[in-house]
Amino acid sequence: MGCAMGTVKYSLFLFNALWGILGIVVIVFGGLGLGAMPENYAIGIMILGGFILLISIFGCFGAIRESYRMLWTYVTLLLVLIVLIVVFMLFNTRDTFKHYAMQMVEDQWQQELIKPGSMDHIQKTYTCCGRYGADDYFSIAHRNDTVPLSCCRGNHCVNPLHVYNEGCLSSVEKAFADEATTTQYCEWGLLAFDLIILALAFILAIHYSNRRRRYNY
Repeated sequence: MGCAMGTVKYSLFLFNALWGILGIVVIVFGGLGLGAMPENYAIGIMILGGFILLISIFGCFGAIRESYRMLWTYVTLLLVLIVLIVVFMLFNTRDTFKHYAMQMVEDQWQQELIKPGSMDHIQKTYTCCGRYGADDYFSIAHRNDTVPLSCCRGNHCVNPLHVYNEGCLSSVEKAFADEATTTQYCEWGLLAFDLIILALAFILAIHYSNRRRRYNY
């Protein structure tokens, strides 16, 4: 094997080791996201992570064992992954987390009306109060013109200055303002990485296929 092919071989192995780690991270992210994002979306992320992990195994073994069959299988799987990434980008699922979080605020506010305390976790997490602001609580008969402790800094509501004035809907929207841009960068980065290792795998698969053909003569 020439020096160039050796470099391609070990580069492909290294990239696939990183690819496998990425797959594990994606699976963990999807698992932790259950409940914090749409269930179908979280399951889809975990499936994607599993697919990436499977691909990396084919890539690592194909490169180390110099198996042209495994490498061609690997190339095929990479092409499928590229198609999936492109479809994902075309469907434009950006802002998914933001929309889900805002809908959760709406749902929890409706629960707050019948079960006080339902908004506590959201209000503590996003340092906000009510759906549109603290005044939302004053329209609830049983509140007696008070807000819950979760609406105040340090759970101290004696000082009016400690009350969060911003509503949770606008606070959540601001928290996820950069989500679409971040998601777009991740999509393009994943696609670029996929294309790089596809090129390496294609070169190596052709090399091993040609070598096998020469041995058969």
